[in-house]
Amino acid sequence: MQANLDSAIKIAFIGMGNMASAIMQGLINSGVPATNIIGTARTESKLDHYSSVFGIQMTADNNAAVQVADVVVLCVKPIQMQDVIKGFSGNIQSHQLFISVAAGVELPSLQAWLGEVGIVRSMPNTPSQLGAGISGLIGNECVSDQQRQWADILFSSVGSSLWVKEEDHMHTVTALAGSSPAYFFRFIESMIRHGVQQGLSAEESRILATQSMLGAAKMATELTDVSVEQMRIDITSPKGATEQALLSFEANDIEKMMDEAMTACADRSREFASQFSVKDND
Repeated sequence: MQANLDSAIKIAFIGMGNMASAIMQGLINSGVPATNIIGTARTESKLDHYSSVFGIQMTADNNAAVQVADVVVLCVKPIQMQDVIKGFSGNIQSHQLFISVAAGVELPSLQAWLGEVGIVRSMPNTPSQLGAGISGLIGNECVSDQQRQWADILFSSVGSSLWVKEEDHMHTVTALAGSSPAYFFRFIESMIRHGVQQGLSAEESRILATQSMLGAAKMATELTDVSVEQMRIDITSPKGATEQALLSFEANDIEKMMDEAMTACADRSREFASQFSVKDND
């Protein structure tokens, strides 16, 4: 792992699933000793599986995991969060950093349940499973500079991260990053379907569509001295084929479609936050 993280730092994962597995794999790939990681699960099959796959210590006892950890990653479902925290609350220590990956559970609720400790709320996305994710982060006032660095390092092991300053911005992060891989998959689905209708095979259509999207994403992320708008302009010849496709998008009001879709996503995220807020769970 990066040299600026103390090799003695212990990380506990409370609950195991796809995101916990992705982060755990990223940490191990980046050099964190498996002996520094402990995970919890409720079934013998999961305990055996993750212990075998990652070579880490697994336990069914959340208290035992929290007791030895410097960083605790909360990977349980939002509806379970309060009860899970209540179960290990007697072992919370003031120096610990708690990181939640549960969608919709906001900082005030987490702090009400965890107390005056460093807390980071995260919104990762599924490409994290391939080390290509982007995670939105926000921390409470108790997060120290060192703990902020720990969070950066943890999420850099599965991609990259971006800190926001206001809790409400996490709903926009959900629309822009947390949910957006599904938008791109849906776009690719339609491209593949059209290719097949025009006589290409599904495999051929998928290769052409996905490689084009991958290339465009690399240009947009790596050629940062050029705006995305300019990149579009550069490949759009007047009265050319590309222009006709883009004019079709504009005729169907692509801006309105995207605004409505992303607003709907963010609004639903706010509904989840309200559902799991302190006032509804006290």
